[in-house]
Amino acid sequence: MAYQLPETPLSLLVRLRDEDNQSVWQVSWKRFLELYNSPLLAMASGIYRHHTGGAIPPQNVLEDVVAKVVVGFFKRNHFDPSKGRLRTYLRILVNARTVELLRKDRPLDYVSLDDENSNVEGVLPKETPEETQTFQQALLATLIEDLRETIPLRHFQIFEMVKLQEMPVEQVAVELGVSRGVVDNTVYKVMKRLREIASASEYQTEYYL
Repeated sequence: MAYQLPETPLSLLVRLRDEDNQSVWQVSWKRFLELYNSPLLAMASGIYRHHTGGAIPPQNVLEDVVAKVVVGFFKRNHFDPSKGRLRTYLRILVNARTVELLRKDRPLDYVSLDDENSNVEGVLPKETPEETQTFQQALLATLIEDLRETIPLRHFQIFEMVKLQEMPVEQVAVELGVSRGVVDNTVYKVMKRLREIASASEYQTEYYL
């Protein structure tokens, strides 16, 4: 039996724009900040190094940049997925806030990105490997979280044990008191559901464009 999609938006990336449902919106923002704090710090570090010729960024500066980005994103939330990737939009914000802080100490020779609605990806500092890795990890965690919300808890438990914890199928079956066939069938259905969620436009955009 196929899983039935709920009427509300599935993706955390979508729920961030659903301000009409305040309780869901606030919970989604809290989870977003938990998942994307590391990518934002990595972005701030890479962009700081770009504008300072490789200088090591102080931790308090990185945290200040991220705090300003989060506050601005939370208050305005101008992100439009039809115009580009969330990752690009966040990098535009991080770049602008980093430049603002650095300008207090020295003039900078850089292309202005103060317009937060800009989608000219080519004028942004090059993304570092650390940024790419941390953002992909956060995106994967978001995908798994969306999966958890759309399948029975027991099914997610089996999926988690087999695919995330990499436990032998036989061991999972014994621990849960079910047959191997039940475990295999559940994993198959959950993986199918995971691919369905991953095919959503917001994930396709972030992963591939």
